[in-house]
Amino acid sequence: MAISNAQPKLRCDKSLWICRGFSRQIYRLLSAALALGSLMTASAWAAPEEMPAWPSESALISAIKKDVKESPKSVLGLSIRSVHPLRVGGEEDAFLVSVWLPGRGRNFSAGTFLYRPKLKQARELDYSQSLGLRYVTGYYADFVLLEQYASGQGSEGFTHALVRFSGWKQQVLHKASFGNNLGACGRSPAYLSDCEQTSVQFQMLAGSGKDSIDLVEVTTRLVGEDLAKGKLSIKSRRMRLIGDRFVAVKT
Repeated sequence: MAISNAQPKLRCDKSLWICRGFSRQIYRLLSAALALGSLMTASAWAAPEEMPAWPSESALISAIKKDVKESPKSVLGLSIRSVHPLRVGGEEDAFLVSVWLPGRGRNFSAGTFLYRPKLKQARELDYSQSLGLRYVTGYYADFVLLEQYASGQGSEGFTHALVRFSGWKQQVLHKASFGNNLGACGRSPAYLSDCEQTSVQFQMLAGSGKDSIDLVEVTTRLVGEDLAKGKLSIKSRRMRLIGDRFVAVKT
């Protein structure tokens, strides 16, 4: 999907993917949904552990350039956007590196690489950026959230994937897609469709059984000709990690 220059009618907070005019209302409802019953427990949070030795910027850039198989022009202007630590296979320290590669053209300039200091190698992943670790007791730095982003014709689309790594192998444990049409909606002569905005949030939890890991997925949807008067709906479901996938469970 090509990137569009169209600007949304409402300014949105991209940290939560909700319109700023409704952030407090949706945040309260979202928090209430996550807190239902005994979903939110103190055991869901892991105590921070000692951080691994941070790689130098030159080491990261060198490894990334070696992995890019395109023309030398594609790495011109390469810059690092963010670096997040993780553990590969539950024990090896590694890093997710989000970068800009303007030499690829603006539609393909965002990328993410897995860097393993032990091997001094990096490999590109099929995602736009890393959103960092997702914590749960006993599994510090094992789970990370990745994002893929696309836009065009006044709409934006996102896919969030909760993953872990075994060597170079990426295990997608759960993913969800959502987005909005805020640049192509309303009742103006140019647009005759309702505005719609959807967001999905993941919250990891310690499950009730030994070594059990649960996930609460909360989906927020706002629809209407005018989102200030639109219909808001929120639904949630609890899931459990079984093997290498989160599956829905009854609560």
